[in-house]
Amino acid sequence: MNKLFRALKLNEENCRGCTKCMNKCPMEAIRLKNSKAVIYEDRCIDCGICIRTCPYSAYSAEKNSLCDIESYKIKVAVPSTTLYSQFGSNVKPFQINEAIKKLGFDKVFDISYASDITSEIIKKEIDKAEKPAIGVFCPSIQELIKVNYPSLLPHIVKVLTPIEISASLIRDEYLKKGFSYDEVGVFYLSPCVAWIPMIKSSALNLKTKINGIIAINDIYSNIIKNLENEKNLSTKPSNISYTGLSWAYIEGASESIGLKQFIAVDGIENVKLVFDDIVNGKFKDVDFVESYACNGGCVGGTFLIENPYNAKRITKNYFDKINFTYGVKEISDYYHKEFSGDVKNIKVVNQKLADDFMSAVRKMKYMNELVNMLPGTDCGLCGSPSCKAFAEDVVRGLASLDECIMIKNGGEKNES
Repeated sequence: MNKLFRALKLNEENCRGCTKCMNKCPMEAIRLKNSKAVIYEDRCIDCGICIRTCPYSAYSAEKNSLCDIESYKIKVAVPSTTLYSQFGSNVKPFQINEAIKKLGFDKVFDISYASDITSEIIKKEIDKAEKPAIGVFCPSIQELIKVNYPSLLPHIVKVLTPIEISASLIRDEYLKKGFSYDEVGVFYLSPCVAWIPMIKSSALNLKTKINGIIAINDIYSNIIKNLENEKNLSTKPSNISYTGLSWAYIEGASESIGLKQFIAVDGIENVKLVFDDIVNGKFKDVDFVESYACNGGCVGGTFLIENPYNAKRITKNYFDKINFTYGVKEISDYYHKEFSGDVKNIKVVNQKLADDFMSAVRKMKYMNELVNMLPGTDCGLCGSPSCKAFAEDVVRGLASLDECIMIKNGGEKNES
């Protein structure tokens, strides 16, 4: 079994025990122990909200730097489509790609083409999933389903994400040119934390083809410098797919697929509300659910600079300047099979209260009794984000009942 890996790391020296991260975490994955935050990795989905929330920079992500590309003979960058929205409306994607190459890369791969491949495969695979079908393009959403909604696994459309398809196409290209697998380094220029575990642990039932994740905000100033130093970078039209480019923002993927009856939802709490309704049998007349952890979709990623709503505007402004749309007319049987089918070996995260059914029932009963015993104020003084979370922590042996200040001091108990 693969070891659980989380990209988010805590620097205890910077942590002040302020509870902001604990209260903001949508998965209740953070506790306070001895006045320091603690991440419960079996609950974490690497959404990165704690990074945004912490005023003391106590959280960071385990990621790559530009120095890491030097280990490879061939260095290939795959920029997220969100990157093109970070430099204003007057800089064209082609100019940004040229500035990226000057960071030391031999090639910048057009992920918008891979996005169109994903769109084409979804068209062929969507009817094989239970309605409403769910597109898992955001790694945090995949983790959310593993942790909280395993019953929704049959709803997932089985298709690789554009970055995974990009990596496969790059590997095929350079193998045909005579380069060995280990000579080629593929690096994703990522908008968010959640992509990092995709290469650190095998979420897919195959060896990862991506060598590293570089945060866009880490190289942003370098790209700006290259753009400023090369005022006369080519102004030829950017031959990228604007249907693929639309994957950068919420609703873009569904629109590029040509769907009409779809739900596009962003933000973990909103996604959970939609998933709860699907579990309860709603939305049977909906064909597809497009869901993202970040507000606004990928343009809302933790590693980005631009306001997500302005980034969406900038991306849409490109449509008038790009002379190429939908780069895929037909998918070969080989690539259809390679990029779809039973490719997602999603292992459900075990959060059972006990290994055997009867013990789990007894613990669940005890947990419900504790919830009714606790004050119900969700004050957080116990170091858990809510009374319900505290009750579960007690049952799982992660906390003791006397850590509730109200009960310890003989305060009022919840009689409802």
